[in-house]
Amino acid sequence: MGNISNIYRVEKLAPAIGAEIHGVDLAQGVDDALFGRIHDALMEHQVIFFRDQTIDIDQHVDLAKRFGKPLYSKKLKMYSEKYDCLSLLENDGSKIAVGSVWHTDNTDFEEPPMGSLLYCEVAPSVGGDTLWASMYAAYDALSKSTQEFLEKLTALHDNSNVRRRYSGKDVIPMSGTNVEAPSEHPVVHRHPVTGRKALFVNSNYTQRIVGVSDIESRHILQMLYEHCQRPEFQVRFRWRAGSLAIWDNRCTQHHALDDYKELRRMRRVQIAGSRIVL
Repeated sequence: MGNISNIYRVEKLAPAIGAEIHGVDLAQGVDDALFGRIHDALMEHQVIFFRDQTIDIDQHVDLAKRFGKPLYSKKLKMYSEKYDCLSLLENDGSKIAVGSVWHTDNTDFEEPPMGSLLYCEVAPSVGGDTLWASMYAAYDALSKSTQEFLEKLTALHDNSNVRRRYSGKDVIPMSGTNVEAPSEHPVVHRHPVTGRKALFVNSNYTQRIVGVSDIESRHILQMLYEHCQRPEFQVRFRWRAGSLAIWDNRCTQHHALDDYKELRRMRRVQIAGSRIVL
């Protein structure tokens, strides 16, 4: 089993978000001590990366289970018949890439995912990077008066934008894309583990601010979307085969760049979350 002594170094990749963990072979197993260090690194850095890993689907799912209950994957193509929580994200650049806009995963759910584990099997020689942005940093950078204003607001989230974007013929195949009843979440929430406040709106799922006019809602959301995309809140990761990213969906957004023309093959497990509260 993996031992805590196997972690040689945690390398911070950007001031606001992101770290790479060196010296760990996840295929050797993850004991409680090692998992504690991995979990602590995730809570601190919001997204963590491992290079040069050779993990099969059983090891991938087993590691995901350490974080919580894997979510049944109903919207994306299944990776295998063995696990209904394992999604296949595969594209050669000929279709619109899943996740190629800034977003937080599935905020249309009443209980959005806690996070995800994404493993790269095949990477293009150039392109196909993913960017993550810290919603802690985005909240912290707002003026106190704006923070106080936003903390009083809630927003409606649904998957209508996703359904429109991915319903054409030149997109990754998806299922389960009917629009369901919207979910209402606070615009600012407090992370259940760290206690830090984070913004919780995104252009993929957030439809409107509750209790204000359409004009007010549109301008509030547009300001927040633009603000959340500031480069100083971001980290950029270049994929190689054998790379694994684990991110905390409760305090991040991410953007999968759609700039490649070679095969990019990934498998993903999402972890069940809880209600978003301030």
